[in-house]
Amino acid sequence: MILITRPRDESDQLAKELSKYKLKTCIEPLISFLPCSNLSFENISANYVIGSIRSVDVLEKNFSNFKHILDLGDFYVIGEKVKKKLLSIGLQNVINTFEDSSQLIKFLGQKHFNKNPFIYLCGSVFNIKLIEELKNLGIIVEQKIIYKTVQKKKLSDETTLLIQDEKIDSVVFYSTYTAETFIQLVSNTLLMSKVRNLRYFCLSPGIANILAKSGFTNVTHCERPNQLEMIQLIKNHQNS
Repeated sequence: MILITRPRDESDQLAKELSKYKLKTCIEPLISFLPCSNLSFENISANYVIGSIRSVDVLEKNFSNFKHILDLGDFYVIGEKVKKKLLSIGLQNVINTFEDSSQLIKFLGQKHFNKNPFIYLCGSVFNIKLIEELKNLGIIVEQKIIYKTVQKKKLSDETTLLIQDEKIDSVVFYSTYTAETFIQLVSNTLLMSKVRNLRYFCLSPGIANILAKSGFTNVTHCERPNQLEMIQLIKNHQNS
């Protein structure tokens, strides 16, 4: 059985896809999200960096308040799904779309941007490396935290029992924060000996490195950070 740790909606989608290949899953969302209140933006032209579906959700739910940034802003988007969601709420001015932050930095390193200020639309848990690399390019970026990421405080009884009974053989992670949360929840518990030898499927090398540093050895990651790659990775290993 595969433990999926994504937020509920995304976990349900992945579980549905994996069920097509008769792969059993257990869903345990390790993080949740809360939109920030009293958000406001200056009525200026700006370059917006956005790489989270959650950020788009906040913009959509507050569309009347934020419509001016969609009209005046130029958007640098990380992730094809994020771009599709932005287009669906009426955004027209996407400068480019990138698979990951490294591609964005490479693009901006070639001076593909105007003199307008940069604003990073993100959650309370954000990509610190991206901020540092932007600064190295001489780009001063304002962080605009528009939602809060909340860690789960403990695993559910159901998931704990499945791990104890060795019903779960693999775990899926889509973010470093989720991987870190999982490690915190199982550390210094009787579960650690059970989870140590599970197989871990990670969306990126960065997530895999978090697990490797904590002593997990049966770790693999996608070559490209997208859902289709993850499904294929899981299929390949489950059938091997």
